[in-house]
Amino acid sequence: MLDALAVPDLLIRVLVAIATGGLIGLERERLPRRKYAGLRTMAFLCGAGPIVVYVGDRAGQAAVVGVYLALAAVIAVLVAYIRFSLDHANVGLTTSVTVFIVALLGLLVGYGAFFESTSIAILLVALLAERDRLHRYVGAISDHELLDSLKLAALVFILYPVLPAEPVDPYGVVSLREVLLFTIFVLAIQFASYVSMRQFGGSRGLALTGLLAGGANSFAAAGVLARFATQSADADDAASAAVLLATTTMIVRNVGIAVVLAVGMLRTLWLPTVAMVTVALALAGYRWCFGDIRDDFDIDFGSPLSLAAAAKFAVAYVAILLVSVLSQEFLSDFGLYATAFAGGLVSSAAVSVTAATVLTGGSVGVDRVAGMVLLGIVASVTSKIALIEFVSSRLRSKIAGPLAAVAAVGILAFVAL
Repeated sequence: MLDALAVPDLLIRVLVAIATGGLIGLERERLPRRKYAGLRTMAFLCGAGPIVVYVGDRAGQAAVVGVYLALAAVIAVLVAYIRFSLDHANVGLTTSVTVFIVALLGLLVGYGAFFESTSIAILLVALLAERDRLHRYVGAISDHELLDSLKLAALVFILYPVLPAEPVDPYGVVSLREVLLFTIFVLAIQFASYVSMRQFGGSRGLALTGLLAGGANSFAAAGVLARFATQSADADDAASAAVLLATTTMIVRNVGIAVVLAVGMLRTLWLPTVAMVTVALALAGYRWCFGDIRDDFDIDFGSPLSLAAAAKFAVAYVAILLVSVLSQEFLSDFGLYATAFAGGLVSSAAVSVTAATVLTGGSVGVDRVAGMVLLGIVASVTSKIALIEFVSSRLRSKIAGPLAAVAAVGILAFVAL
C-alpha cells in the first residue's frame, strides 16, 4: 500500500526544477521593463530539464540533452532580439544569459544535483535583485579600489594555492600558506573597515569592524584598528573602543565553542564570561560616550589596502607563533595551563576546542579545562597588547589598561567561582 503511494522520482525532480526556475522567473517578473522571460517561461524551461534527462537515459540518446540546450540557446537569442526590437537604446543580455543558465539548472536537477542547483539559483536571484545597487557600486568605485580588489583576488586565487602547506622552519610550525591566510584576513578586514567607514562614518565604521571582525580573527582586527590610529590621532578613542568590541566577540566565540562541544563547562565559565564581557562593553561604552568620537577622520587612505601594513602584521604573527611554540616546548612540564596560555597567543579558539576534547576524554576535570579556555582568552588579550605596542605605541595608553582589566576580572571571577 505504501509503495503504491510513493511519489515517482521523476515527478519530484520536475517539481524541484519548476520551483527553481520559478524562483528566478519571479525576480524577472518584478519589473515590467525586465519581463522578456518571466515566471512561467523560466519555470517551464527549467522543469523540462529533468524530463529531457529521463528521456535521454531511457532512450540511450545523450543527444536529447544537446537538443534541449540548443532550444534554450534559441530562446535566449530570441529574447535578446525582442528586447533590441522594443528598446534600441538599452540592449542588455542579462535575461538571455539567465535563460540559458536556467536550462542548465534544470539539467542539474535532472541528474540529482538538488543542492547545487538550488544554491546556484539563490545566488543568481541575489545578483539579479541587486542589479541597481551593484551598478551604483561599480560606478562609485575608484581605480585604487579596483586595483586593490585585484591584488586581493590574486593573493587568494593565485598565490595561496601554490604556496606549500608544509612548515618551512626548524620547529615545524611556520607554514607559508597559513601566514598568507593571516595576511589575507588582515587585508579583508582593512577593506571591510574602509567600506564601513565610508558607509557609516569613521567611528561607527570602526566599531562595526571590531564587532564583526573580532569573531573571525580578533588579533588581525586589533592590528588593523591600531593602524588606523597611527594614521590619525582623531581615531584613537574610536579605535580603542573597537578593539574592546573585537575582544568581546572573541570571548563570546571562544566560550561558545567550548560550551557547544562540552556543555559541562558552562557551570564554570558563565561567571568569568559575564564579568569579562560586561567590563569590556562598559569600557568601550565609556570610551564611546566620553571620548573624541567623530564621524570623519583626517585620514588619507590613498588605497583601501596596505600590503606593507599587512606584511608587518604577518611578521608579528610569525614572531608570536614562534614564541608560542617555544613556550609550549619549555613550559610543557608545568601542565595544561601553561600549554593553553602558549597556544592562546596564536589561536584562542583552538584552545577552546582542545579543552573540550580533553574534557570529553575524561582524564581531566571540568574546572581545569575551563581554566584552559580562560587562559587561552587571557593569552589572546596579551597578544593584542603586544601587537598594539608594535603597531601604535600611542594607542597603548588608551587600550592596554582596559584590555588588562578585562583579563584580570576574568581570572578573579574564575578563582572566586
